[in-house]
Amino acid sequence: MLLGLVGGAGCARSEQAPTPVEASVEGYWVRPFSRASRLEPCGHGNHVWAWTPQRAGLGLVDADGGELAVKLGDESARVVDVIPSADPERAWVHVEVVSPEAGRANAVYSVDHHGSLQRIDALPSQELVLAPSKGHERLWVVSLFTTKTLWVIDPAGGVEGVPLSIPGQASAAVGRATLVPVGDGRQGWLVLDQNLHQVDLQAKSKFNPRPLSTRNVRELIPTSQAQRVWVVESSGQTAPRLLQTGPEGGAHKKLVPPTPLPDTVQRPVVHQGGDSLWLVVPEPRAAKSPEGSATSPAGFSLKLVTPEGPVGSGVQVEGTPSIEHSPDGAVWARDEHRVYRLGDTGDELARSQAFSDMDALLPVSAEHAWMVSRDGFVRLLSMKGSEKGPALSVTAWVSTGLRAPVARAWDAHGVWFVSDEETRLHRLRLGAEGLSLALVLEGVGLGDVRPISGTERFWISSTPRSYVQAPASEVRRVEVGFEGGAVLERGAEGAVRMTGTPEAGATLSSLEVEWPGLTRAKGLESGLRIEVRDENGQLAGQGLRRFVEPEGLLFQWTEPPGSTEHLYDIQVSSPEVENGSRLTATFRHVPFGVPLLDQVWVRTALACVGLTLLLLLPLVFLRPSAAPRRWLPLLGYSVSLVGAGGSEVLGLLSGLRIHLPTVVGVVSAEVVLCACLGLLSPAVFRKLVFTHPFSWAAAPLLRSPAFRRRFFTTHVRQVRRRVDVASAQANGEVFVDLSAHVVEYAGPGVPPSPSERTAAELCLLLTHERAHLLLQCAGGRGKSALLRQLVRLSLERFEQKPSSPLPVFIDPAAEDLESAAKEALQDLGLPEELRDALLESGDFFLVLDGLTESRVEPEALRRYLEREMGLHAPLLLSARPNEAYRSAMSHALRWMAVEPKRLDEAGLARFQAAYPDEKGQPQVLSGALQRICRGRGADGTYVPLLVRLALRFGGGGVDSVINLYRSVFAGLLKRDPDDAATSEMLAFAETLCLDSYWEHRSRLIVFRDSPDEHKLQGLLDAGLLVPADARPGPVPTHVRFFHDSMQSYLTARALFARYASQARWDCLWRAAAEPGFAREQSDLVTEAGSELFQMCAYVFGYDARLKAELARHLELCAEANDERLTKEDILAAVPVELREMLRRSGRSLGPGALLREATRVCAEHGEGEALFLLYARIAPRVWPWKPDGAEDAPSRTDAA
Repeated sequence: MLLGLVGGAGCARSEQAPTPVEASVEGYWVRPFSRASRLEPCGHGNHVWAWTPQRAGLGLVDADGGELAVKLGDESARVVDVIPSADPERAWVHVEVVSPEAGRANAVYSVDHHGSLQRIDALPSQELVLAPSKGHERLWVVSLFTTKTLWVIDPAGGVEGVPLSIPGQASAAVGRATLVPVGDGRQGWLVLDQNLHQVDLQAKSKFNPRPLSTRNVRELIPTSQAQRVWVVESSGQTAPRLLQTGPEGGAHKKLVPPTPLPDTVQRPVVHQGGDSLWLVVPEPRAAKSPEGSATSPAGFSLKLVTPEGPVGSGVQVEGTPSIEHSPDGAVWARDEHRVYRLGDTGDELARSQAFSDMDALLPVSAEHAWMVSRDGFVRLLSMKGSEKGPALSVTAWVSTGLRAPVARAWDAHGVWFVSDEETRLHRLRLGAEGLSLALVLEGVGLGDVRPISGTERFWISSTPRSYVQAPASEVRRVEVGFEGGAVLERGAEGAVRMTGTPEAGATLSSLEVEWPGLTRAKGLESGLRIEVRDENGQLAGQGLRRFVEPEGLLFQWTEPPGSTEHLYDIQVSSPEVENGSRLTATFRHVPFGVPLLDQVWVRTALACVGLTLLLLLPLVFLRPSAAPRRWLPLLGYSVSLVGAGGSEVLGLLSGLRIHLPTVVGVVSAEVVLCACLGLLSPAVFRKLVFTHPFSWAAAPLLRSPAFRRRFFTTHVRQVRRRVDVASAQANGEVFVDLSAHVVEYAGPGVPPSPSERTAAELCLLLTHERAHLLLQCAGGRGKSALLRQLVRLSLERFEQKPSSPLPVFIDPAAEDLESAAKEALQDLGLPEELRDALLESGDFFLVLDGLTESRVEPEALRRYLEREMGLHAPLLLSARPNEAYRSAMSHALRWMAVEPKRLDEAGLARFQAAYPDEKGQPQVLSGALQRICRGRGADGTYVPLLVRLALRFGGGGVDSVINLYRSVFAGLLKRDPDDAATSEMLAFAETLCLDSYWEHRSRLIVFRDSPDEHKLQGLLDAGLLVPADARPGPVPTHVRFFHDSMQSYLTARALFARYASQARWDCLWRAAAEPGFAREQSDLVTEAGSELFQMCAYVFGYDARLKAELARHLELCAEANDERLTKEDILAAVPVELREMLRRSGRSLGPGALLREATRVCAEHGEGEALFLLYARIAPRVWPWKPDGAEDAPSRTDAA
């Protein structure tokens, strides 16, 4: 059906009569020339003289903007005025020269179009007054400084002097001179200081003009007769008087008209060459004024007077009127509200309706005039007949919106306006569609606008440059060619010729414009632009031809062609250059055909393939985070599905020539298929989840129990394998479920609640009640084993109840928990925003084993707990005892402090059963091994780590903790403890620990690309080292010892090897006091103290020298830190059984003395454990103080 509709539409179009191709051009070109504020056209109108008054420089500019600079000879010469003569090739130039010696001097030159100057030497050089005759046949010149002679100059520079006679003095200076040449300049009138003279060069006998009897002359109005003149006196508002002289300067007389003229007038306006005048006459009121009998004026009237007296009835106006003449001599007038057309008989021919805010009247002819309002509203008034007689009607109008518009030139086709304080020039045109306004120039001081005779060009004066402006109608040829031989051409006369029929989709083959305005544009980087638009004005194609690369044409279609012939409009435009030159040529109703192979079924198949590729290609080739991968499939679906939105939309898209129902069906089937595959396969889901619209359904699906179990199967398997590998690397660790001591903190105001909990109960608190768990105790208690067991239990709970949260391991090298959690979830293959949503909705809990050894600071822990994620994603942390981290955990709404307990006898029995011998029978520790596993604990309990190591490696000959660790080292290497190879590897491990843990306080060791990678691989294969990467790979980047206590033991051995032979063991103070070591507490030797210090106590030997060294350090500390320590700090550091005795004996002692007393008492108590405990507790309190001579601790750097 769609194919039938498309075919029917094509037939209907083909039956219509073809619309003829039309062409039009619009625009203009502008060419600059020198700065000039005044322009004066020559007689023939093809050149203009350009200058700025009182400035140097004079130019002659032709119609194309070509300029000839005229050199005045003197650099200080300033042009006053330029007066073209009747000879179109010549002009008179009035020049002023200023010099320090002579002051201001005047001169007049005759100049021709070749720039040749001829100075008129006969003239005086001071205060010249010039006046040309009406036709510029002659120029009259007189000097105000000396009025002896009137000089008459012809265009060729010839001079004729006329002597003047002034009463009282032959050559007196005058203040004012008025020169009124009549006709061709051989006759005329002269007013010197209000004295009237007549000049007649045609008289048979020369006479010296003398003043006539008329005095106080303010203005002269010549008539067509040389012996008649209207005289306006300077006193009063009287009517002009007509004066007539006799032949050759004979007696003069006043002509009195038969009908008297009005007594009082405002001003006269010349009419019909001076043979008649229009007078503005005040009209009296009909009634007398209250102050007296005199009448006051009610308004004004316009009266036409001739030598015979007033003519006609006149016109009464409102307010002060103004009178203007059109170029053909017609008289127009306006007052405050109306415009009038006046006749030669002194009557009103027509008037307009009332207007407000009139500003200017611009007559064009006897039939038309422009009227401008102050608000920028322009009207065209025309004489039209009506039943009541002729009237002035508004035939066109427009609101220009210009600010303070001033008309510079006008004609029947429009008006030139300057606005915005003479900074913008606009052209108002009258066309077939009415009035249109266009901005022509922007500049400073835009002045005269002069039309060029015989053309549509104009000269425009401006600052800093003037311009020649020409219309686009001067275009000689515009040609547009398309691939296949189709050519459109517009000739100079506007005729359009079309060769062949272009096809929609065809490339551009040629683009040519012959126009004078492009002369300057061809040197620019821009070029000719072409646009193709359909019948609705929508852009269908566009292109560019650069001037610098005339052979290179860039063109492309922005929309596909239709299924039938279409009519397009082609628009060719030039770049805008030289302050506004531009051209637009338009071909309308150009028919474009369609390629034969453009079929609906082909387009439909291509659309289906393209939309399918929009789904498949981004999934296969683009990165998951790439924006095209997200949006391209949705774009394809939207385009196809919109086609099913209704008949109106189908009609809009039918131009694509695609069968939309087929496309919609194919796309819908693809969407359903992808959704089904995503539900069945997590791998497919991970591909689709980065693509819209599937991504919008991902979050609800991941909360569906069935889908959640299926999708996270891989994650569960990876986490379970990780904890199993970690347990195997911990020497075959087997978790023994013993109750742990738990203290619950439920927020401010709620007291802590202690209890005993099993691992299953702790898992329920973590996953169901979403409480944060902090497993905090000394090393060797089984924190990591309990943490891994809680992870296993949470995985089992998830498999039973998929809504339960899943564990996510945090990289210990991370500094921010939230960022580390987001990075850890990258392996899920989900978008970042979806991973963030899952974290914030509580679908995961974070796991970090070894908080105190990680880079997560207490402040970072506090920030996480206070954020949104911390409210929903619980934490499972293991750490050594540290008050800073406990304080940070107090910012959680609910958290549990979990402390795994040491083993009692029942716990020891369960441990022995969990680690059977090779025959599967429970092992039983010997008495010596039990003593070793108790450490220094006085309560008879056992350290779980030592028990596990003793069960696996506690053979014969192990009689101390030191020997047990050496036996573990050799046992993992599967060598004899006293073997040379074992000693060599042991020395390498000691050096490794000294460089990493002692120097940098880092538990991590660089493995990849290490120079000792071969030896490190041996330790890794033996199980002494384990991978420490957050995401384990084939080759680890970092490794660490299977337990921190092994690294502490090896570090202690390395320190003993370095310092045993030295007189002082100051390294012990740093091992016990430096924060990097002190925060890793242990109870292997004493109930408190850093693990490294306790290992040093074992390795350095429990003998008199070690005790003496510890006592010496405490003595020095007491002497140096008397003001830093407090008695309570010292009493808290000694064993409980000694505190009361020291409290009584030390009442009169200061802190330093009390510490010395405590050192003595602890050294004498028992076997010295009290001294170790005092040392381990006092050293961190006074750090960074250290005994004199002790080495400085190096700054901590990342071991990686």
